[in-house]
Amino acid sequence: MKKILFTILTLFICTNVFAISVKEYIKVGILSGNKPITIGCDQKYYFVSGDKQVVLSAGKVTVNPETNTAVIADKRYKLPIKFISSKNCLLVNDKIYRGNIIVNCAGNKINIINELKFEDYLKGILPKEASSSWNTEALKTQAVISRTYAAKNVGKHAKDGFDVCSTVHCQVYGGASCENKKCNLAVHDTKGEVVLYKGELAQTLFHAACGGHTDDPKYVWGWKQETPSYLKGRKDKYCKNNPHSSWTTEVDESFIRQKLIAAGYKVGTVKKISYSGKTTGKAAKIVTISSSKGKLKLNAYTFRLAVDPFKIKSTMFTSIKCKNKKFIFSGKGWGHKVGLCQWGAKAMGDKKLSYKKILDYYYPGTNIGKINYGK
Repeated sequence: MKKILFTILTLFICTNVFAISVKEYIKVGILSGNKPITIGCDQKYYFVSGDKQVVLSAGKVTVNPETNTAVIADKRYKLPIKFISSKNCLLVNDKIYRGNIIVNCAGNKINIINELKFEDYLKGILPKEASSSWNTEALKTQAVISRTYAAKNVGKHAKDGFDVCSTVHCQVYGGASCENKKCNLAVHDTKGEVVLYKGELAQTLFHAACGGHTDDPKYVWGWKQETPSYLKGRKDKYCKNNPHSSWTTEVDESFIRQKLIAAGYKVGTVKKISYSGKTTGKAAKIVTISSSKGKLKLNAYTFRLAVDPFKIKSTMFTSIKCKNKKFIFSGKGWGHKVGLCQWGAKAMGDKKLSYKKILDYYYPGTNIGKINYGK
């Protein structure tokens, strides 16, 4: 059984409630590169480099990172450098982050890392992964699945010196700058709650809109392992009448060609794009690109990611047409269609169904457990 680095330390059963032990603090990679950054605070703060502690007055300092060192106020300090404030909030390039900020190197890269409490991390996720205008039960649902997903994937970027990144590769994280009271309340009201399957953290995958039917991950990512029952594709009666129920987008032939070439595929001028096969979720399995250099067949999801997952919202195509060197894609839903459908969850919450009912609907056979935060 694969162990998640830093995450699952103990597992026990008490009155039929499972509890998972997770470290209280999580490290989030928020920036990477060698460009100067500004770090600041509106009151006295300090940083630590090796055995040196430097106290700073309220205001900002510029950090010029170099391999293994950084220059601050014309003085050079060894990495890692940790910035700490008693206020528990710091500015990084004028964005507010709770907790501490670490400047460190991994190979030839300089990483800026936000170290903060697990529950505070979730407060910076919810407004980015859901809409604060949605009902409370949908937001509570998002809080639980985002917490579960984070706990399941702690250590995903261990080689880079942090646990998770701040992009869609893990979960989109905006720090304290994006927080709002409604989302924070959803995190607070579900504190420590996670989705479990057979006593372990479930893989709580989610997407925007399934188009009326969720899908099996084997069609999307080519999973070789058996799909757990809670992630198998199934009809969704709640995903209706949302902004992504149906969509149409035009994409220039040259744009598609350039994107495919950039992804490493040998294509010429694209003449025709067709789709074939059907997944359990009513999406296309294969996309065939006919170009001046022959035919290329790709997994439909791979094609969507290579071209643009925002322009081509899903692989649940209803038609692909070509007119005046433009390809017109029409389809249903938005996202990979695996796991929980966020617009379906919103619809359930609008019908006054609780977040626990929503979780049970999208992850059947799972149950809610609790995290015990440790050092």
